Amino acid sequence: MKAPKSATAPKGKGNIAIWLQGLACGTCVALAPGPSMLVGVLLAPAIAMLMVDRTPGRPAARAVLLCGAAASVGPLTMLWRMGGANTGNSLAMLSDPAVFSGPWAACAAGWLLTQMLPIGIRVVLEATSLSRAARLRAERERLAAEWGLEG
Repeated sequence: MKAPKSATAPKGKGNIAIWLQGLACGTCVALAPGPSMLVGVLLAPAIAMLMVDRTPGRPAARAVLLCGAAASVGPLTMLWRMGGANTGNSLAMLSDPAVFSGPWAACAAGWLLTQMLPIGIRVVLEATSLSRAARLRAERERLAAEWGLEG
């Protein structure tokens, strides 16, 4: 069965936003290739997640991107302090795996958070409801015994 046209392709503003984002990325790459290359490598897992995540609002991709961006501030600051944000300095930084392993680990932590947090919340809610049900059963039995309503 073929999906309706509205489900497969966004209309109106969505297409314009994608084009504007592409234009902004192209401008950044043209004007500052060194930092753009560094950001591209540091956020590679987040970019891959943005391509893969198809849920509405892309919550997993947004969490991965946020964690990766937060961890990328340090390497970008280090690049600026190296005496210029050029391609040579970016390549020198990327030759050290310690530079991109931190942001990649942060991206992994963001992904793990999106996968484990719902399970943890469900476990807590289930334990709370079981505890409350047990307290209510005990209270009902106490009241039944007090009123002589054995049954």
